[in-house]
Amino acid sequence: MNKEKWDSLPPDIQKTIEAIDGEWIEKNGKLWDEIDKEGKGYALKRGIKFIPLSKEENTRWAEKVNPLLDDYVKNMKAKGLPGQEALKYCLDYLKEHQK
Repeated sequence: MNKEKWDSLPPDIQKTIEAIDGEWIEKNGKLWDEIDKEGKGYALKRGIKFIPLSKEENTRWAEKVNPLLDDYVKNMKAKGLPGQEALKYCLDYLKEHQK
């Protein structure tokens, strides 16, 4: 929903939606992890090989993505939204949870 609609909701309704969102995030995150695990297991049984990127290749790929991230931040700033903060949050999360 857009911000205007959200702001029009009573605080108790907002609190209820936020509580449901918290449950949804955790349940769906676990479900996606399980689906990924099953998919990888299926692929391995079928003879698919997973080849991790070298550190150098990973860096090269990251450099290719940077212009997209820069555009995201620029577009969010143009809308008055905290694009840089959102991007930093995502990148920090990924670094913390990389396997």
